Amino acid sequence: MRPVRLELNGFAGFRAPTVVDFTDTDYFALIGPTGSGKSTVLDALTFALYGSAYRWGRSNAISYALAPTSNRCTVSLTFDVGSQRYQVAREVRRIGQQIQQKSVSLVKFTDPTAVAVEADGPQPEVLAGEIKELNTTIEQLLGLSFDDFCQCVVLPQGDFARFLSANASARQQILLKLLGAAQYEGIGKRAGAQADEAAKEIEVLNDQLGRHTDATLEAETAAQARVSALKQLAVTVDQLVPEINQARTRAHEADARADKLRSEADLLTAIRIPDGVEELQHQATQAQIAARQARDAADEAAQTLSDAAKEAQSGPQRTDLTVTRDRYTEKAALAGRRDGVIADAERAQGELTQREERLKASKDAVAKARRSAEETRERRDQARQMDEKLQRRRQLLDAVRTPDGITDLTSRAAVQSNEVEAAAGQLATARDRLEQASRAVTAAGDGSRLTDAYQTLDQLLDVIGVLTDATGELESSVETTNRFVEAVADAQVRLNTATSTVDEARALAGAAQLRPQLQVGHACPVCEQNVTTLPPPLSDPALHAAETARAAAAEEHRDLLAQYEDAKTTVADKQRAVDQLTTQRSLLDKRLGTLLPDRPAGADRDCNADRAQLDELTASREQLTADEQQARDAVQNAQIVHDSATSAAAALQRELDRARSTLHSTLGTVAALDPPAVDTDDLTAAWADLEAWARTQTSTAERDLAAATAETADAEKAHSGATIALDAADRAHADAQAAHTTAVRDAATADLDKTTLTDRLSELETLLDQAPPEDDLAALFEECARLEAARETATADANHTRKTAKVAAAEQEQWHDRTAKARSVLTASRDAVAALNPPSLDTDDLAAAWSILTGWASRGVSDRQATTVHADSDAQTAHDEASQLLGHLEALLRDNDLDPHDLGDGPGRAAQAPQMVAVAAERARGQIEMIQRSRADAASIRDKIDAARTRQQVAAELARLMRSNKFPQWLANSALDTLVAGASQSLRQLSDDRFDLHHQKGEFYVIDHFDADSSRSVRTLSGGETFQASLALALALSDQLAGLGGATKLESIFLDEGFGTLDADSLQTVADTLQNLSQGERMVGVITHVTALAEQIPVQFHVQRDTHTSVVTRQGT
Repeated sequence: MRPVRLELNGFAGFRAPTVVDFTDTDYFALIGPTGSGKSTVLDALTFALYGSAYRWGRSNAISYALAPTSNRCTVSLTFDVGSQRYQVAREVRRIGQQIQQKSVSLVKFTDPTAVAVEADGPQPEVLAGEIKELNTTIEQLLGLSFDDFCQCVVLPQGDFARFLSANASARQQILLKLLGAAQYEGIGKRAGAQADEAAKEIEVLNDQLGRHTDATLEAETAAQARVSALKQLAVTVDQLVPEINQARTRAHEADARADKLRSEADLLTAIRIPDGVEELQHQATQAQIAARQARDAADEAAQTLSDAAKEAQSGPQRTDLTVTRDRYTEKAALAGRRDGVIADAERAQGELTQREERLKASKDAVAKARRSAEETRERRDQARQMDEKLQRRRQLLDAVRTPDGITDLTSRAAVQSNEVEAAAGQLATARDRLEQASRAVTAAGDGSRLTDAYQTLDQLLDVIGVLTDATGELESSVETTNRFVEAVADAQVRLNTATSTVDEARALAGAAQLRPQLQVGHACPVCEQNVTTLPPPLSDPALHAAETARAAAAEEHRDLLAQYEDAKTTVADKQRAVDQLTTQRSLLDKRLGTLLPDRPAGADRDCNADRAQLDELTASREQLTADEQQARDAVQNAQIVHDSATSAAAALQRELDRARSTLHSTLGTVAALDPPAVDTDDLTAAWADLEAWARTQTSTAERDLAAATAETADAEKAHSGATIALDAADRAHADAQAAHTTAVRDAATADLDKTTLTDRLSELETLLDQAPPEDDLAALFEECARLEAARETATADANHTRKTAKVAAAEQEQWHDRTAKARSVLTASRDAVAALNPPSLDTDDLAAAWSILTGWASRGVSDRQATTVHADSDAQTAHDEASQLLGHLEALLRDNDLDPHDLGDGPGRAAQAPQMVAVAAERARGQIEMIQRSRADAASIRDKIDAARTRQQVAAELARLMRSNKFPQWLANSALDTLVAGASQSLRQLSDDRFDLHHQKGEFYVIDHFDADSSRSVRTLSGGETFQASLALALALSDQLAGLGGATKLESIFLDEGFGTLDADSLQTVADTLQNLSQGERMVGVITHVTALAEQIPVQFHVQRDTHTSVVTRQGT
């Protein structure tokens, strides 16, 4: 994968649309201040591909993609894979409180140079449009999962050493996944599953075979005999069933006639005349007469009430008379108050005029006092400002004092500089001696070769011992296998003999079954010749005993064969072990010959002599290493002295810088006072001149300050007096304002009272012009009372008569309801026997109607009782005949092993007999077919068991070989060997030939050539050394994994920081290594704060951030 163009809008810190163009870029750097968004560029690249970024913590995290103030962001990445160009895009939206991916796409351009979709150009091929589909397609396209991509392509900040420090199991899983070796795990799982399935199939087949034990020739013959018997039974049953049905039909018809006659007699017997019919009819007539009389009385009283109401409505009304009387009273009261109200209004207006004149005078006095207070305050403020200015001037001058220790600071700095030069010379001498000792150690050879030789020799001795034991075990297993071969051959002979015996017994059994069926004059079913004389019957051969013997022989043969296969597998395993040990011994012998050129490989190798030579070489190298260590200790001591002197000199220099900084700070403080110019190189003289000037200026400032203080006191006193006068004027004005407000309110109130009284008197005079005179009101009240009393009497009479009529109507309705119910009972009694043609009835005369109906019912009961006796006799005769025929049918069924209870308990159960016989016959025929199929299935199942057992053995062996500690482990170890070899070359270059990288038992180690070729874990490396080792491993992983796995082509690598821990020489080596790496077919990107590294990279993307967004600017080509 090689990025071409990255487009961002609203992603994290990139709130504005941003384009990062990687066109024609092989080697670039992302540079900028901390927090500007450099790492965010790689986050966006990873997010576009996988929908997340490594720094976000989870592979499905998306909330960090959206800028905090944005509701939508888009990321688009155009990239190449091989010669094809693709574009992937993702959109994230904020919906309420949720942040979700709304749309995604992955397209493949037909033009490998295109960077965008053009409307009028060729349209790209859409590869994915859903989130899940896109993630799967990207992993297939790049051959890397999200975690693997962050492990091998985008190496996150401070974390690309993860592969270096991972444990052996995790590292093996990473390598196998990158190698595309998941298929082997899948093969192993599928093989194991197939073995399990085959074992289950064998178990199921054995169970199926056990269900066929009853399928014999005897069972088939018995089933055929039963079919013949059931055929004959079916003929007899077909004759009996119609006779039974006819008898039952006659009995049913006779029972139905008798039941109908009894039911009609019961209906007629139930007709009876109800009690009190004549009394009910008399009471209903009387209630109707009383109700009509009450309605007439109520109508007359209602008319009288209507006349009285009309007369009262036309006479004088009490309400109008009362209102008129009240108005006459109110008019007299208001006329008595009018003169006093007018006098109060005139008095209030005079008081208001006096209050307005007083308010104007107080307002003028306040204005004059305020002007005086403003003038005195301005004078006081000016005096205060001058006093404060002079106070600050004196404080600044008082602060000018020469710091302690300035006098001897320069001389001490010169002495310390001489000490630094002397320490540097001693350090250079010690380093020369160390370099000579190191060259001597290097000339003596690689110490790791001696360590490796010791380890190889120990391994060779271990392999020789194990190989001897394995060879003995192999010979023993071969002997055991040979014995099983003989046993299997003997068992096969016994099985063949038993099989022949079974075949002969089956032939005799077949002949014994056929002879009873032979007939003179008919053809023999075997030889097809006519039978002239019947042969004598054959006795039953011992077929069962022969089959039992054959089964035992077959079981013995299978057991011995399985034991033979197990023994053969054991021999193969042990032979492979011996071959592997022999190969391992040869490889170790060759490796030891390579490590010890004076003792080449050969069958006559003397391991004791090899160890003696190794001891001699080791002793010589240890002496040289001790000399080198002594020189190194001297360098360290000289370095400590030099560092101490340098630190002391730096401390003195910092004191000088602080002293100059203090001088400059003091000059800046008094710059407004125009201080004299001083020489900052001569700190002692500079401070003396500045302090003398400050003393002179202080005397002048004190004289000016005394005069300013006196002026301030006078101004304060004058302003205080003016303020008191202003307060007194404000209070007087407030009192006048309150008195004026009260006068305004009183005048308005008095005027309102006068206006209200005058208006009301005028209104009353207008209202009383059309009213009756005040003297006539008493007579009018008496006439009103008379009319009201007459209306109340008429109302009472009307209410009484209306209630009486209502009671009479209710009683009439009750008797009417009872009469209607009595007619309903009569009608219901007649309707109940309507089917029997009852006589017509007049319901107006209930007593006569009931008499006619009961007489007719009594005659009908007598007629039906006589007819019922004859119907019962016919029914009993038919029932007896049907029972006899059904008993005969049930006996036939029992004789043929059929249960009559299966016919059911219903009256028509005989009709089920033909179906029962037919079902039984069909079952018998089905039993014949089932036995025949079962015998054929049993033979087929035995063949399937043999085939499944073979598949199970093959699949189980394949699953064993594909386990993680077998072939996958070998594949991962081989890949790791190649990877470490490439990483070791890069690490030697990065570390200036100091370190080599190797691995042992799942852990990484370095060989330190500057420390007697000692081997130590990578976990003991310093921060800078760890970065070198991690970078070397990452480069090797990127460079060689495609060749190892054949499935993943890594065309880019991006490094996020980590360079700040390197010294200048190591940094330059890293820069050269990355430059060489970018010369191939790979893009190399670096994020760094180190200026020395960034300046050597041809293309730089400067990332800056303002208050709104991050911005990327490309520089270089």
